[in-house]
Amino acid sequence: MDLIKKSVEVLKSLQLKNGGILATNLDGAYPYIYIRDAIVITKAMNRFGLIKNSEKFYYFVNKFSKLHQYKEIFHRYTKEGLPSVTRKDQHDNTGMLLHGIYDTYLFNKNKDFLKKMWPLIKKCCELILGFSKTGLVKTGTSIHELYRLEQGFEIWSNCACCRGLYDAGKIAEILGYKKENKEWSKKAEQINRNIERKMYNKKTGLFMKNTKYPNVTDISQIAPFYFKIIDSKKILRKTINHLKKVLSHKEGGFRRFKKFEICRDWHWYTGGSGGWVPYTSWMAKFYRELGDKKNYRLYKKWLENIAKKSKGFLPEHIATGEEYKIWKNHEIEFNSRILKGMKKSEELNKKIKENIFYWAVPLGWSHAEYLLLNKNGI
Repeated sequence: MDLIKKSVEVLKSLQLKNGGILATNLDGAYPYIYIRDAIVITKAMNRFGLIKNSEKFYYFVNKFSKLHQYKEIFHRYTKEGLPSVTRKDQHDNTGMLLHGIYDTYLFNKNKDFLKKMWPLIKKCCELILGFSKTGLVKTGTSIHELYRLEQGFEIWSNCACCRGLYDAGKIAEILGYKKENKEWSKKAEQINRNIERKMYNKKTGLFMKNTKYPNVTDISQIAPFYFKIIDSKKILRKTINHLKKVLSHKEGGFRRFKKFEICRDWHWYTGGSGGWVPYTSWMAKFYRELGDKKNYRLYKKWLENIAKKSKGFLPEHIATGEEYKIWKNHEIEFNSRILKGMKKSEELNKKIKENIFYWAVPLGWSHAEYLLLNKNGI
């Protein structure tokens, strides 16, 4: 099985005619265009020869985001381009959008593309400046979409917006806008300094998930390295060692956060609380960066073994049968989307003939992170 070829096919299949990129198929667990997922997908597209597909997505966002009306890049949109908002103020999407536009330019080298994106870029930067008046980005939720854990000064959103402003400054320089280049680059530097000063826990030697919870363990503590905001092999090594100790799952892979540490609502353990494919791809990448070939190969092989059992498709995450059953018995939000996800998960479980359940198959984000792992990442 050629998982790289299969992953490219999956990403292509998820793109709509209007340019939007779905998280899963329309009959899957996430039949929406999630901006966060789609940006990572475009980065994979850029590295595997699908640059026009990537451009098409950003033209979709440029057309449907309507920032002057909505004042926010929402976390998800319908296949028609309409907002489908369950949780507002996920400001990492704004920073990631800037990063994705610049990443696409690095591959197409098309200034006209940047010129068409310029009004959107300017508005996104204005929004981030408003989010970060105190020197750090204050967000409602972030990568996990969980208010209790993420509201406030949270690491993923700060790193995403910092990276976005750095990249927007480079775009401004390319297009000859000296004022914007200076302003956005200066703000990116300020956020970067404050991430180092205010979001680094000297006692643990790790970056904090949220300044409200300085000792909480979360996979997104790796964000300063994912977005290339911080360059410290010492802190990176300590971070992945800590994450492995706390978040490793017995069936392999990494959970997103420590079970029931902050998140106590069963709804946040949809499909069971096993290893996540995107996050395990991250960890494999960082093990490779540190020269740890043993763990790199271990987790890359885990990803590939997961795919083999489902004809080359990668899920969002896996769970043991026991974990799946416990979640199902406690779930309180059986909407149509979750019911569809359950049906597909249980049907696949019968075919796999193992005590493992796959959630959201195939997930574009998972395939994109696997592709990025095979192209030396972000």
